Amino acid sequence: MKTKLITCVCLALLGTVFAFSQNNTSVENKFEFGVPEHFIDGYSLNFQYQNGTAIHMEFNNGKAKYEWVAGPAKGNGNQDIPYRSRIIGDDLYLINWHEAGKKDYLTLVFDFKKMIVHSSIIVGYENKPERTLKTVFRSGIIDHLKKTE
Repeated sequence: MKTKLITCVCLALLGTVFAFSQNNTSVENKFEFGVPEHFIDGYSLNFQYQNGTAIHMEFNNGKAKYEWVAGPAKGNGNQDIPYRSRIIGDDLYLINWHEAGKKDYLTLVFDFKKMIVHSSIIVGYENKPERTLKTVFRSGIIDHLKKTE
């Protein structure tokens, strides 16, 4: 009986120690989830996919703007789209945004060192049986990269 009691007390104390150490670790790491970051504000660029379609993009004041400059969607685009970004390497950025009105969700990786973009896009995610969900998973070449000072 004494052994079980001592074991329970030790486990309770050990659990308390782990709980406090978890809190200290979280504070020290200082992760700020949910805080938008706009590391590519001031950049404008064009990129072209292998299928010949091309896009012009601009990022300013936490907002994205794009326009198709080649391909069947030429002239179409959108602007004032709130975006988020993270630095994931040297001149390497992860960007995403949600176009609620178009039911599109985009995730992009810009590699400014290699001048490549990778995209994963869910186009028209609205759940309608008569509509086929379209996804895009492509890479393209960046050109005309410019950063305003």
